[in-house]
Order: sequence, then C-alpha cells, then structure tokens
Amino acid sequence: MPCPRLTAPLLASAPLLAAALACGCLYRSPGTLHPSSTQPLTPAQVLLADALRADVAALAEEIGARPSSTDFAGIHAAEAWLLAQLAEAGIEARRDPIALGQVEVANIEALFPGTDRPEEILVLGAHYDTVPGSPGANDNASGVALLLATARDLARRTQLAPLRRSVRVVFFVNEEEPFSGGYQMGSRVYAERSSELGENIVLMIGVDSVGYFSNERGSQDYPALVSWSLPGRGNFVVFVSNRDNAPVVDRVLELFQEHSRFPSIGLATNAKDVYRSDHAPFLWRGFPAVALSDTSEARDPHYHGPDDRAENLAYDELARLAEGFLATLDALAGSPEAAPATLSP
Repeated sequence: MPCPRLTAPLLASAPLLAAALACGCLYRSPGTLHPSSTQPLTPAQVLLADALRADVAALAEEIGARPSSTDFAGIHAAEAWLLAQLAEAGIEARRDPIALGQVEVANIEALFPGTDRPEEILVLGAHYDTVPGSPGANDNASGVALLLATARDLARRTQLAPLRRSVRVVFFVNEEEPFSGGYQMGSRVYAERSSELGENIVLMIGVDSVGYFSNERGSQDYPALVSWSLPGRGNFVVFVSNRDNAPVVDRVLELFQEHSRFPSIGLATNAKDVYRSDHAPFLWRGFPAVALSDTSEARDPHYHGPDDRAENLAYDELARLAEGFLATLDALAGSPEAAPATLSP
C-alpha cells in the first residue's frame, strides 16, 4: 500500500493517520515518554531560563516582526543583534550573505572546530526570520534563543577542553514563505554549498518552535482515534525526520533521553510536512538531519499570528529542554575524556 500524504502538520485527519499507521508510514521511535517535571528549577536552570527569556524578548518584543520578504528593517536589526550577542560571548561569527535583488540578508555562522575528528561536522540550525506581522516568539525566537545558549556554552566549554567533532551553530535567514524550499532559502544555500564542498556533515539538527508547552489534557492537536499511540498533552518535544532517517531519529532520541527526562518522542514519516523547516535541504542533499520542535501549530494557537509574543512561552520548560539539549550535544561532540557518541543505533 503506498503511503498516504499526510498534511498539517504531519497529522491531519483520522482516516489518513489511521492509514499511515496501518501501512507503517508514520513511525514512532522506541523510548520512554517521561512526565513533565514538577520540581523547582535548579539555580543553573533559573539562570538559563532568564537568559532564554531575555533573548526571546529582545527578538520578539524589542525588534518584533522579522520578515525578509517585505520590510527589511526587522531582519537587518535581528542580524545585527545576533552578531552583537555572539561577539559579547567572545565568539567570532561569519556572515554569509544572500542577495534578494538589491537587498542583502545573511546566514550567521559560529564555528567550533574539533580536534581529532575535525572533518566530522555537527550542524545546529535555527531560522531567525518571521512571517510579516508576527513577532515570532515561538516561531522562531525560541529556537534562536536555544542555539544562542548552545553557542555560549560551547564558547565556555572550548576554553576548558577541546571538542573532538566540529560544531557549527548557524542562524538561518529566509525559512518562511515565499523563500521556503526555494534557492534563496538560507539553509538550502548552506546545505548545497556543503554538498558541493564534499563536507562530512554527520548530523544536522534544525531547531524550530520549541517554547510552547501545556500540561492540559487535549492540548495537543491530533485525532482521538490515535490517542493511544501519541501524547495527548502538549508538554513534549518531537525529533522528526523522513523514513530513511528513522534510525537517526532513534539514535538522537536515545541520546537525549540518556541525558534528560524532558518529555520527548521520535517520529519519522514521508509526509510532505516533514520537509517544512531548515533540516529539509540537508535531507535533500543526503545528509542525516532531524528537526526538533514542539509541533508548532498542532499546539500553539498563536502560530504565525500577531500574538506569537514572548509572554506566551514556558521558559521553565524551555530551560529544562535546553539543559538536555546541551548535554546531548556534549555527548555528540566528545571531549578529551570521552569519545563522541556513535550516530548509529
């Protein structure tokens, strides 16, 4: 039976989803769905939550909408702000320009070279543009904030001990329409150049919309028909890719759950919506890639709207997620004391 096409987003209607499950087109990784933590944040998590909140507010409230399809003031202000944040952390960043007619926008890349395996590259990406009229707190200031926390942590860590694998933290432009999937999409420009250069990207993780969480029953949107197999509370994140990369999803989820009890699942599908974000161009070029998301509009009622504001995000949960993400990256990148984690299950 051919796989039915699933839409909006991954999970659209009960009949299609039931058919997908029946023919194996929607795959769920093994693993444990932990409950949300009820413990107070640790002092380190409080500091992390404060930094995440400040970064989201700077992008979503101080700068506001950041489209690169209409008014360029927001996207240029966000670019300048990102470069300043990285410089303040002592990180030398590279600006990678993309021409849009007479106007220029840019990907922003921070490089953390490895030592004994420098040719093995981990790419962590998040887009910093928005649709017109939306301040984009969750989509995607939340992802940008998580990767800024990652870059700052890497800068501190590499002063103490080198990484074994190389890590690149990239803030992509032009993820939103009308650029999504097109030749000016920031992540596509990046992935195509990496492919042409023959770079060995062993894993790409695209972080997109990771700050909206709810423990209310029924807060996660998909058919009741499959509530037995998928979580009904919108308190988790999902690692997702296409079916060819199901083993990669399995392994990334396994590593994350080794280092964090934050609620998480892994899914793989060939539905067209699995190619919606910045991991997609890497998949198109044959690189192992997964997206990390809170499922976006399947949970967040403010998606792509004027109310996607900083006040609506759950910073305690985002801090817990970030802590697990950083620990997982430590395992993937390796250190003088520990070899990098293998990427095969």
